[in-house]
Amino acid sequence: MPRSSVAFTREPIDIEALAEAVSSVLTPEELAATAVEIRPLDEGAAAQVLVAERVVLTALRPRLTPPAAELARVYGAVEVAPDARWSTECFVMWEPEGVIGVRLLEAAAAARGGVAAHLG
Repeated sequence: MPRSSVAFTREPIDIEALAEAVSSVLTPEELAATAVEIRPLDEGAAAQVLVAERVVLTALRPRLTPPAAELARVYGAVEVAPDARWSTECFVMWEPEGVIGVRLLEAAAAARGGVAAHLG
């Protein structure tokens, strides 16, 4: 069963953001020694990051962030910056490879002016 996370950002997390995250999280040596693939799914409805042929992150198409009342109802105490216009639901595995997915999501969110919240 995957772990659910959501990123709240000023700019949407797209394939370019995921590629930048891969470059910032993995060292040049790791990139040279490990196969990394970022692939769109279902005509852009989601994007997956695979490391060594294992899915480490699945990011759904970004949506506009809901109003503050809806955020509080759905996500509870998650702190979201008022200028975070985009929300991106994501999934990572609980297996050890999931740690890479979490780091990639956090890097992509930070690069797009936001934060990632890990919901369990």
